[in-house]
Amino acid sequence: MNKTLNTIFRIGYHGPYILMITAILMILYETRKHFPSVVGPSVVGPSVAGPSVVASLLFISAVGNKILFVIAWNFMNYWLNGVLKRLIKQPRPKKMIKINHQDVVSSRGYGMPSGHAQIAVNNLVFLALLFRNDTVTALGALQTLLTIYQRYAFRMHSAAQLLAGTALGTASGYGLYKAYRHTFATTDHKTTKNTIRK
Repeated sequence: MNKTLNTIFRIGYHGPYILMITAILMILYETRKHFPSVVGPSVVGPSVAGPSVVASLLFISAVGNKILFVIAWNFMNYWLNGVLKRLIKQPRPKKMIKINHQDVVSSRGYGMPSGHAQIAVNNLVFLALLFRNDTVTALGALQTLLTIYQRYAFRMHSAAQLLAGTALGTASGYGLYKAYRHTFATTDHKTTKNTIRK
């Protein structure tokens, strides 16, 4: 296979991870403006810097919780996908092309629904709904399509398996968006309020 094509397909294979990392980077990017300054505007001594350091540590902890929430949701998706595969027990297509060692291991298991499609679409929907950034959404959609195409072209999944994974990922991504907004709405409101007061 052509080296360039091989690289493109490898990027497609890693789509779920790339999209999850993109979501984490967007969380960091969006919260940067609320980061409290470590040193206050009128520093007289170390006692003034103390509360600012505490505020910074609390902020880092809050952002860390957001990131852990997204990672945990992705792991839950991975687990759910494994459970569904064992319940449905639909084999993968024949004559699979394994792109790496992980595919060799996966090829021995079931294929319905596609885990790659499920997790990639989950992260895409979350990115699109939460950040509403056209560039990020377009790039995420391209990455997701590349992932789905790679799984189909290499016969690791049938069209039905990919469609089922996409449907589950869409529902899961919407659930992640709603759960994330519900969990962190109060924190975000307080952070914005404190930033405005300063």
